[in-house]
Amino acid sequence: MKKTLVAIAALAAFGAQAQSSVSLTGNVDVGYRAISVGNNAQKDAKLITHNNASTSAIFFKAVEDLGGGTKANFFGEADFAPSKNALQNSSTTNNGFSYSGAFFNSEVYVGLNGALGDIKLGAPNSPALSAAGTSNPFGTALGGGYSDTFGRLGTNGNVGINGYSGQATTARIIRHERAVVYTTPTYSGFSGQYEVSFKNGNATGTTSSATTDGTTYASNNNGLASLSLKYNQGPLNAMYYSGTLTGPANQAAGTISSAGALTANGITANNKVKYNIAAANYTVGAVTGYVGFTTTKSDQTGTPSASITDKEDSKSSNYAVKYAATPTIDLLFNRVTRTSNQATDLVRLPNGKATLTGLGADYKLSKTSSVYYRYEKAANVVVTGSGASSNTYGDQKIQALGLRVAF
Repeated sequence: MKKTLVAIAALAAFGAQAQSSVSLTGNVDVGYRAISVGNNAQKDAKLITHNNASTSAIFFKAVEDLGGGTKANFFGEADFAPSKNALQNSSTTNNGFSYSGAFFNSEVYVGLNGALGDIKLGAPNSPALSAAGTSNPFGTALGGGYSDTFGRLGTNGNVGINGYSGQATTARIIRHERAVVYTTPTYSGFSGQYEVSFKNGNATGTTSSATTDGTTYASNNNGLASLSLKYNQGPLNAMYYSGTLTGPANQAAGTISSAGALTANGITANNKVKYNIAAANYTVGAVTGYVGFTTTKSDQTGTPSASITDKEDSKSSNYAVKYAATPTIDLLFNRVTRTSNQATDLVRLPNGKATLTGLGADYKLSKTSSVYYRYEKAANVVVTGSGASSNTYGDQKIQALGLRVAF
């Protein structure tokens, strides 16, 4: 249930009244997960963990009505780990535990929206994330092929990039730091989006480069530019995303979204990775059908990994179904296939093809609470017992049963 915490009236020009509000909402997802890894039983695991079907987070939102149909807004998302709060959400000191990292460690932005569209500045979610969500009912969780267990957009570090939340090892796009996302007004169901983050390759590691006025900036950021087109009307939702990321002048480590963490660029200096995502879904009665396609191509011949010497050329496709069996029960299915010219170099056989099959069921206890089941089988991929792509152990199966509560 949405909690409205503050509603304040402020004076606007010419005696008009501008309304301000602050709201707090959230989501908590915890359940049992069983992992089975082919060819290596020592990587099997059983545990209570979080984020099997959704992200656990607290959402803060502030909106001010500026009049004339224009609003200023702030949004901040704080992700947390409800199944292991002390281990993941804090750091140990001599005085006990203290919070580690920025409080708003996920999507965060300030923005304006009105008759001319919507603009967000900060670290807003990428339109690529919206495109991925249009292609399947699982989102970024288990079964979707866009989670941390399956690199749909490429083969690990070969297309990994700093600055982007989503990590090189999982090859997915969530959001970019220091970004701007502009969304046009909607006309007859159509709208467009432009996303940009400026490249800065003046130094390596965490070193900053000083300008003539003494201002310093974090160094070695990737450049980003993307265009998207969306159609949302009636039973049909469709989206196309095209984004290009350019490596900075220095290939060495640079800052990423995780506070205090560093990663090497997956692309060599001044080279590019281009992503395309096309997705659509259509609802007829209780059934929604989904389809999605992606391509990932790099122009580099560098060596972000010792076993990778060629340019990346990956493709993926999926089809999915969501069936509202009853007013309280939803059944989910998704099938993803990814092919890559790089895959055989990383012992992904046969012929660079990897597949993922996802099954799910949601039982709604109320408007905000539900019990869920998830099943995911990833075949011919590089996996570990934790679910992250890393070492070669063959196929991986994951089952999860848990509870999700929103407020």
